[in-house]
Amino acid sequence: MICVDSVSAGYPDNEILKNISCKINEKDFFGIIGKSGVGKSTLLKVLCKLIKPCSGNVFIDCKNIDCFSRREFAKVISFLPQYVDTSLSFSVVEFIMFGRYPYMNVLKIPSDEDYVVVKRIMNFLQITNLAQRKINELSGGEKQKVLIAQVLAQETNIIVFDEPTSHLDIGSQNDILDILRDLNENYNKIIILTLHDLNVASEFCNKLVLLENGSICKQGTPEEVLNYIDIERVYNTKIIVGTNPVSNRPYIIPVSRRENFISNEFK
Repeated sequence: MICVDSVSAGYPDNEILKNISCKINEKDFFGIIGKSGVGKSTLLKVLCKLIKPCSGNVFIDCKNIDCFSRREFAKVISFLPQYVDTSLSFSVVEFIMFGRYPYMNVLKIPSDEDYVVVKRIMNFLQITNLAQRKINELSGGEKQKVLIAQVLAQETNIIVFDEPTSHLDIGSQNDILDILRDLNENYNKIIILTLHDLNVASEFCNKLVLLENGSICKQGTPEEVLNYIDIERVYNTKIIVGTNPVSNRPYIIPVSRRENFISNEFK
């Protein structure tokens, strides 16, 4: 459904992405990994029409994304950035309703259908008890579910997340990722996200792209991408790659530089 064709992109006097090409198919849970600053967020912004490529093109269902109107595009792909201002005192219902803007009339007055959609999404995420709470009063995990609800309110088939589990405890991380997997497997949503945790990427993604200095170092299944040779070089650290005994997916174990130094000293 999505084809990134020879895309280079960045900011004035700072090209970050260099000749990126990849395909994201229907039902993919697609993870983008790599060190900080290699272009993960920039690639998401290109996909979401927030940054125009210096060269190359992005197609969705064979249509160049430049050909979509803003409202039309908002019905195709939705994006949850890494940082969203939740300091204002909107109620949860009001905040989620902002996701319905592509479907509202010029006056931006929610219709009965808009309220039906928001209620259905809140039921799905099990956050109806938060409906009248102020978003700036919620915990981190609760806020993240409300942010996801706003994105789901756009009713797109492609949903893009920039580090959706950052700053969350392990329980809240698993809650969020299980929601995304449910959307992917049971509601046929294409999930595209950046991740820092390689083990999370291995467990939840069926395809990965590993970026290195703005280019694609490796792409494929977790088994193909998460090999110790590429990971050690890209992240400049020592690791052991094992196998998760439950999922049989690759599992990354970091090795401290100190332990590595001691082991070499005693060889």
